[in-house]
Amino acid sequence: MAIYFSLVGEWRLASFVVIVGMFLDGLDGRLARLLDVTSNFGKELDSLADVITFGAAPVALMLSLSPYSIFFHIAGALFVFAGAIRLARFNSQPTLKLGHFTGLPITAAGGIAATATLYFHHLPTFFLPLTFVVLACLMVSRVPYPDLKGISLPKSAGMLAVFILVTILLLWFARRWVFIPLVLYALVGSGWHGALWRRLPHAWRVKYEDRKATALRRRALRREKRKR
Repeated sequence: MAIYFSLVGEWRLASFVVIVGMFLDGLDGRLARLLDVTSNFGKELDSLADVITFGAAPVALMLSLSPYSIFFHIAGALFVFAGAIRLARFNSQPTLKLGHFTGLPITAAGGIAATATLYFHHLPTFFLPLTFVVLACLMVSRVPYPDLKGISLPKSAGMLAVFILVTILLLWFARRWVFIPLVLYALVGSGWHGALWRRLPHAWRVKYEDRKATALRRRALRREKRKR
C-alpha cells in the first residue's frame, strides 16, 4: 500500500503506512505465538514482508520525491541490499549479545527512512539520500541494538483491538515526532547511552539488570515449552 501511495503522489500517506507497518511488525510474531500458529513458512513470509515494507517501500517513497537523481537511486539500491543482508543474517546467524540484535533492525531503519521524507522540503536535498546510506551501513554493521519486543501486551482480545486502534490514531497525529525516538534508537550504537547509563544510581542499574535477566529467563522457558 505504501508503494501504491508513493506512485500516485500521496507520499505523506505512504510514510504513515510504513509507520503503521512498523508498529504491526512488533505484534505479528507475538500474536502467532499466542495463537500457536508459528511455522517456518510464516517466518520466511514475515522476512519477505519486511523487505517490501521497510526496504522497498521507503525507497519508492524517496524516489517519488526526486525520481531523476542518480544519488537517490544509488542510496535506494544500497538501502534495499543492506536490508536483505540484515534479514538473511538475522534468520541464519545467532546474535552476538543476548537480548540484542546484531545491526540496526530493518524495521527501525525503514521507520526512520519513511519519517525522514516528511522533512524533505525543510532540509537540504542531500539529507535524504545520505540518511538512507547511513541506515544501510548501520543495518549491516555488528553494532548491538536492544531487543524491545519484550514489552507486554493486553491479553484480552477486546483490549488488544482497542490498544491497536488507539496506537494507530496516536501515530497519525504524532507521525512527524516518531522520527525522534527512532533516531535515538539508531544512535544507541554510538555509545551515548553507555555514558548516560553510568551516571544513573547504582541501585537503579542493579534493579534494571535483575528485571532484564528475569524477563530473558522467562522468554527462554517459554521457547523451551513451545519446542516440547
